Amino acid sequence: MPSINMIAVRREEKRRQEQNIRKLLYSILGEAGAVVGIAFVLTARILVTQNQINTLSDRLHALQPSVTRIQQLQSQTAALMPKVQTLDGAKADTLFWYKNFYAVTASLPPNTWLTSLGTGSGAASAPTSTPGATSGDDPTLSLAGVAMSQGVVGETMLRMNQSPSLDHVDLAFVQQQKIGTADAVSFQMTVHLKPEAGATKDNKDNSKPGAKRDTKTAAAQTGDVKGAVNGTRS
Repeated sequence: MPSINMIAVRREEKRRQEQNIRKLLYSILGEAGAVVGIAFVLTARILVTQNQINTLSDRLHALQPSVTRIQQLQSQTAALMPKVQTLDGAKADTLFWYKNFYAVTASLPPNTWLTSLGTGSGAASAPTSTPGATSGDDPTLSLAGVAMSQGVVGETMLRMNQSPSLDHVDLAFVQQQKIGTADAVSFQMTVHLKPEAGATKDNKDNSKPGAKRDTKTAAAQTGDVKGAVNGTRS
C-alpha cells in the first residue's frame, strides 16, 4: 500500500512539472512573438521614415535652383537699394519744391509779377541733403517782384502767411517805381518753407522760434509795407 501511494504522488508531481514546462514554453513563445512583432513595427516605421527622408531630399534637390535664384535676386536687390534710395530722395525733393513753388504762385494776387526767384537754406554746405532736414534754418525762397501798389504787396504776404504749404514771410524791402507812366512798387521778400515730413522736429524748432505766423502778424507786416512805401515817397 505505501508504494502505491508514492507512485500516485510521483505521477501527480510529474504532471505538474509538465504543465509548468508547457506554461513556460508558451510564455517564451509569446514573448518571442511580441519581440518579433515589435521589431516588425519598428522596422516598418524606420522604412517609412527613410522613405520620407528620401522624398524630402529629392524635393530639396529639385528646389535648389529656385533657392539659388532667390539668393541672386536678393543680392541684386541689395545692390540696387542705394540707387532706389537716391531716386526716392530726388522724387521727394522734386515734389517738395514743386509744392512750394505752386503755393507761391497761387498766392500772387492780380497785377503782381515776380522778377526773380531763388532758393536758400541754412545748410549751403550740404546741397545734397533733404530740404528741411539739416541743422540750421528752414529752406527758404527769395522773391523779388513788382506790384501796382503797396496794398497788393501786403495782400501777397497775407496770402502766403495763410497758405498751409508755407510757414511765414519776411519782407526785405519795398520801393516805389514807375513802369512807363504807371506808378508801381518793387519788393523783395523771403518765404520760409515748412520742412519735409522727414525733417527732425528739433531742427524745425531751432530754426524758427515762433511757429506759423497768424493773420495778425501778416496784417502788421502789411502795415510795414505801407509805411515803407510812404517813407520812400517822402
